[in-house]
Amino acid sequence: MTPPTAESSGETPPRTSPQPRRGLQGTARLAVIALTLWGVVDVVRAILRVGHYEARIEVATHGNVDVAPAWYAYTILSEPLPYGFVTVAADWLWILASIAAVAAVVTWQYYVRRTAQWLGDAVPWPPARTMRTWCSTVLGTVVLYLLSFLYRWATSDGGRFHETSLDTRPVAYPLWTAGTALAVVTAVLSVRVVRRTAEAQEGFGPQT
Repeated sequence: MTPPTAESSGETPPRTSPQPRRGLQGTARLAVIALTLWGVVDVVRAILRVGHYEARIEVATHGNVDVAPAWYAYTILSEPLPYGFVTVAADWLWILASIAAVAAVVTWQYYVRRTAQWLGDAVPWPPARTMRTWCSTVLGTVVLYLLSFLYRWATSDGGRFHETSLDTRPVAYPLWTAGTALAVVTAVLSVRVVRRTAEAQEGFGPQT
């Protein structure tokens, strides 16, 4: 007599294919790496941006450098290179890091939902308070980035506010610092969301 199977008894057979797990594991780790690099690149870019601003002031006033570490970092890197290359390279590196981070997170979310469907469960997102905080920091980062880009456009050569009271340290530095600080917070919270979701769903994610 043939023993009853899961199909004959009407039960759903266990799913043993490791493919969704491997995909989720790989994309989770990739998202963590991409988000970490994005946060680091954002900090480096902010330092070089401040250093470039300090260099402009130093050339105009022959002294009076307020943020010496940023000025030294910019001067050391820009000395053997064409003028403006360092800031342009930092901007492009930031753009590439941002695209990589967004792509990694979107890919990870796709595999999270795919794995949830494969398991027949809901996506085990972190608590609602954590998710609200995460979404708020992402939105705030986007807003500050847009303000920063608008400020840069308005105060650049030929801009409406170039060399006006808005094109000064008290306006520029708080805006850039707030944007970078919130970007770092966003990167840290994003990594935490990825890790906690991966741990809850498969049990292989990096430990917090």
